[in-house]
Amino acid sequence: MQKPKLSFSQIINMNVGFFGIQYSFGLQQSAVNPIYDMLGAAPDEIPILNLAGPMTGLLIQPIIGALSDSTWSDKYGRRKPYFFIGALMCSICLFFYPFSSSLWMAAGLLWVLDAANNTAMEPYRALIADSLPEDQYGQGFLTQSFFTGLGITLANLSLFVFQIFFKGTIGSLPMWVYASFFLGTVCSITSVLWSMSKTPEYPPSPEELAALKERNKGMPHPAVQFFLSILTTLIAYMVFLLLLVPSIFDRKIIRKTIHWAENNPTAKVLFAQNLEIIESIIQMPPVMWKLALVYLFQWYALFCYWQNAAKSIALSVWDATPSSDPAKYEEAVGWTGLVNGWYNIVTFLSAFFLVGMAKKFGPKTVHFLCLIMAGLGLIAFPMIENKYLLFAPMTGFGIAWASMMGVPYLLVVNEIPKERYGVYMGIINMMIVIPMILQTLTFGFISKNFLANDAGMAISFAGVLLLIAAAATLLIKENKNIDPEEVIVSSGH
Repeated sequence: MQKPKLSFSQIINMNVGFFGIQYSFGLQQSAVNPIYDMLGAAPDEIPILNLAGPMTGLLIQPIIGALSDSTWSDKYGRRKPYFFIGALMCSICLFFYPFSSSLWMAAGLLWVLDAANNTAMEPYRALIADSLPEDQYGQGFLTQSFFTGLGITLANLSLFVFQIFFKGTIGSLPMWVYASFFLGTVCSITSVLWSMSKTPEYPPSPEELAALKERNKGMPHPAVQFFLSILTTLIAYMVFLLLLVPSIFDRKIIRKTIHWAENNPTAKVLFAQNLEIIESIIQMPPVMWKLALVYLFQWYALFCYWQNAAKSIALSVWDATPSSDPAKYEEAVGWTGLVNGWYNIVTFLSAFFLVGMAKKFGPKTVHFLCLIMAGLGLIAFPMIENKYLLFAPMTGFGIAWASMMGVPYLLVVNEIPKERYGVYMGIINMMIVIPMILQTLTFGFISKNFLANDAGMAISFAGVLLLIAAAATLLIKENKNIDPEEVIVSSGH
């Protein structure tokens, strides 16, 4: 079906919901780790407390992507049911999060919040490809990138501004924390409802509908498929890993196993979308494996920054820690929100500029230079004692963040089959969250034994990893037949 072109206002309305989802992610980046600090977490405990984000991204986004690819309802559409449920759960979690009175409560709510965010995120990306003709992909995804920066910026600025107007504490946390999360509660659900009311979904063609019915033949309701897929994910991935060694001698053994499961009614129902995900992984184009190496160092480094930025600023500017001077640490958290808000402003201001640079010099060169700029900035970051000078390295970091959200997709976009758009977006997200999982499991040991639990050294360590990611970018072979104006823009995990 030929999709009609949409006006600029229609594209804006379609993407408004992304603003609320990204506000929530902004709070996770800048507010959750300081909350852990305020609730008494030790520095080497912070990484494992952040396991929720990458684990839920690994489990949920590929499954939701595959499910939404196979969904159609005349009443509710294809993608809308998923991001509505995700946004609703997100709003509920944001409302209750400031009431966390202990570490275990805050960590537990973060798991639910991240699951909700990932449920909303994956189908929202796919909605753009569903709704726009190809020559408007660039405008659609870059508008999504704009709302990514805007949502995260507002979340970070709220941490700074609300400290001025909301004094005192309620329970275990300062009052301004409640204000920031309550604003997120409103933004998440209202922005998504706005987009849902303004954006129709196009029904599949009769041929596509017939293919969907055939694919779903004998399968239970999508909600049942979702929970079965979650329960059997670890089993499916363990079998996949166990078959990797035998596949060296028999390259068809994994495919034969998938074929057997697809033709076994019980196995097909139990493993549901995991079969589609694993089959897509083994058919993944080589360039995506090379991108995975870049992402290994890139996203490990970013998680180190987000976990330690507030403590690093508190040490270098205020010479304070959460335990030595809680008041100064709160001030440092507010300033961290301002610094992180600044780099996100730079991100959405530079996104369109980077598309032109990628078209002129190639996406590999652009991403390489951006990672170099971000790496050097983070190495210098903990050495800066003037709080205003922190904006200098964060300007470079913001440009690099814009590149991370979009430019790497230029290297793989022509290699992704359109009929598997949802599942491959989920797999690319797996390439983001697996390094984060490794970070949560290993960085506590590294921080305690090699970095003396020093937040500044952790930030510099992240800078070195970004330089390694830059070097790995040079291993990727570019496809010269890609139009950067049709780039798919990501938004992190």
